[in-house]
Amino acid sequence: MTNRKDIFLNQNIRCGGFYELSIQVCQSNDNRPIENYTNFIWTKDNVSGPYDDNFRQVDINNENNQHQGILTLSDFSIPFKTFSTCEQNPIETGYNWFDISFYTATLDYAFALDNTHWSEKDTCPAILKAFLLDTLKALYSIYPFLLATIDFEISGQYYLDNLKDGLDNWTNSEFYVGKINYDSIKNDYKKYVTVID
Repeated sequence: MTNRKDIFLNQNIRCGGFYELSIQVCQSNDNRPIENYTNFIWTKDNVSGPYDDNFRQVDINNENNQHQGILTLSDFSIPFKTFSTCEQNPIETGYNWFDISFYTATLDYAFALDNTHWSEKDTCPAILKAFLLDTLKALYSIYPFLLATIDFEISGQYYLDNLKDGLDNWTNSEFYVGKINYDSIKNDYKKYVTVID
């Protein structure tokens, strides 16, 4: 296993775009769910951080929209970031988003992946996909979000309303919604959606 500090500080693998779990959480006039999600991530046993850019431990700051740390899965140490975004124009109709993002070059390095084309094909290792699925289910139990999506560079690309009205430029993104929202999804799109409780 590569030294956690070395992989975290390796700027050569902090590129390539993000493979991510992106969550449309709630309307942007309520920040408590984002704070709860952030606090949950940084208390998981296999997550260390958050760290500053020099790998020094820092406190969780809910005023900060970005934190970075290391996820440990079996023998793999994988730097990642969390992002929270509050749409404020106008705040009454915007949404809060929460993302867990991995640089694709970091994933290629950590998992020794070859010839990956993240924008064309999902090559996420099964162990990481399982972590993302378990995490989105845990976050849903903390606060029932509107929509979760897993894919390359997916943050903010789709809203729950897109599954009700129209999916433009859909590729192979995976969608997750609570049972409460599933019935409102257009029948043509239900085959792309996994229901979580």
